[in-house]
Amino acid sequence: MIQKFEQASDEVVETGLDSYPVVNKIREHPLAKFVGLLSNPEAAELERSITADCGQIDWTEW
Repeated sequence: MIQKFEQASDEVVETGLDSYPVVNKIREHPLAKFVGLLSNPEAAELERSITADCGQIDWTEW
């Protein structure tokens, strides 16, 4: 089923997704406008950076 969506036009995919209430709810999420801004490699790099730089709490910093 997923392969069919991958090969379908954007219009067909949109029409199919419109029939799922959960998808419509996600589209209304305030952060939905940011979906797709980063490529998968960019998102992975951002996640690695956040984990490396923000994953530790320096209690002496405050």
